[in-house]
Amino acid sequence: MAEFEIRRITAEETIPLRHPILRAGLPRETSIFPGDEAETSRHFGAFRDGQLVGVATIHFVPLLDRPDFDPAYQLRGMATAPEVRGSGAGRALVEACVEAARAAGAQWIWCNARTPAAGFYARYGFQTTGGIFEIPTAGPHVRMLRAL
Repeated sequence: MAEFEIRRITAEETIPLRHPILRAGLPRETSIFPGDEAETSRHFGAFRDGQLVGVATIHFVPLLDRPDFDPAYQLRGMATAPEVRGSGAGRALVEACVEAARAAGAQWIWCNARTPAAGFYARYGFQTTGGIFEIPTAGPHVRMLRAL
């Protein structure tokens, strides 16, 4: 398994991976998410040999349909370069996000996972909490939740 250095990055630094992987064919602005610049948001990069090969963000946002599950962080904007998929970059990013949310006092972390990625999140303790829904710019998703 390849080794990755995970470190905090800026919201702007996530865009070179977020845009082509998560918003391919859409304007660059669609890769900038509400809350990216919030004081409580955290952005992480996975680096291999000095190259940014993965990104993930957590936002302090209550679980949309369960406001009683508070405090909670939403994991979003997770993207890894195709050449590193399956080599541990995604795992390392999820672990960094979970630890950061826990350190911030969150009780939960949740995400809207693209349906093909649901199995990935399930391997790291996330459970599906509802049915499939459509995000117009990103396709079918499921909401997933993990207690911290």
